[in-house]
Amino acid sequence: MTPTEPHVYSVEETRIIRARQAARSRVMGVVLVGLCILFFLITIVKVGVWG
Repeated sequence: MTPTEPHVYSVEETRIIRARQAARSRVMGVVLVGLCILFFLITIVKVGVWG
């Protein structure tokens, strides 16, 4: 296949690609929320609300 030939995905290939993208987006969202919670907890501990 030469670089000038456009590749057209089939419906099944497109569905698989979209499913992978959605799964990756969910994982990145969970990681981001986890980091936010971690930073929040570290801040609370450093400020010393419980001590």
